[in-house]
Amino acid sequence: MAWPPDPYVQPKLNRAEAGAYLERIKLPSTLLDSPPSLSLLSTLFLSHLEQIPKDTTPLHVPEAQWNGPSTPIKLSSAFTNMPLGASAFDRIIHENKGAFCFSINATFASFLRYFGFTVSELVGRSFKSLGNDPTTHPDGWKWGTLTHQLLVAGWPDSAERYLVDGAWGPGNLAKPIKLTTDPAGETIIGLNEFEAYRLVYETIPLSPNMTPPVDNFPGYTLYRRFAPIGTAHTLPITANSPGYWSPLFHFLLISVPPADFMLYHHFSASHEMASFTAFWLITRIIPGSGGARRSMMYAEKEGQGKRAKVYTTGGPEGRGSDEGRDVEWVEMETGPMKEYLTKEFGFKF
Repeated sequence: MAWPPDPYVQPKLNRAEAGAYLERIKLPSTLLDSPPSLSLLSTLFLSHLEQIPKDTTPLHVPEAQWNGPSTPIKLSSAFTNMPLGASAFDRIIHENKGAFCFSINATFASFLRYFGFTVSELVGRSFKSLGNDPTTHPDGWKWGTLTHQLLVAGWPDSAERYLVDGAWGPGNLAKPIKLTTDPAGETIIGLNEFEAYRLVYETIPLSPNMTPPVDNFPGYTLYRRFAPIGTAHTLPITANSPGYWSPLFHFLLISVPPADFMLYHHFSASHEMASFTAFWLITRIIPGSGGARRSMMYAEKEGQGKRAKVYTTGGPEGRGSDEGRDVEWVEMETGPMKEYLTKEFGFKF
């Protein structure tokens, strides 16, 4: 691969490609002439999350294996098969499949640029004790490596910029959230009253026993609110409100050039310590459900057999619980898996 002469060049879809993207996310082609706005960003973002899944299947099944006789699926058997960046366009748009963040968010960014949005592609540090209160849990502020791509979008006529993330998966914020340097941060209710999120401008929070960085400056931390099941969130959320804030990720507002994402992609998808190769996941928001999510998950654990669990979480019906409901099981073999992914997730093989 030749080294790019312009390291910060930003891919942008043409009109035909943007039209195909709109069709993929079930929005009308009349939007092609829409100017950038918060309303348009919100519409594109939610429809994207409802139609395009986070999907680790390319890491586990070589494409040729889908077309042969039904065979067992072995995790990580397609180690280097995950597409990177906007090269995932055909897989996402024409094959109706998904990918992980370094593919989905890069492709979504190129789509947003068609409309005139100014999009910065960033990398974040994921929180490794998801769902726990870092101020009381033994894990404390347990941060992982830079393994998540996210986007910050604005447009020429707006002084505001917004975080949008098309590929976090379960717990995904499905509305744009404004970046602010106000110490209180920006807090919003999600797609239903049992979801709340906060974006805070701060240096990365660390436990008292952790060594602080020699050089450090503020970035942004996205938090999700956890409260007793059945607790509806209302604004403002204060220190006296039930529940606690648990981080999803922390990021610095520094644009990352596409070539650098090759390093992050390698560590996540093809390095010997790659984390995404350890599990099978397909997940997306159910259209029109108010935030309910349908997911398929499998990881190799003793005593659980070779079946992937399919389940629904979130939405108004979930009332703030992450407990799975409407559970189904699918054999980890290409035959039944291909049939299920075609029928339930719309994959094209």
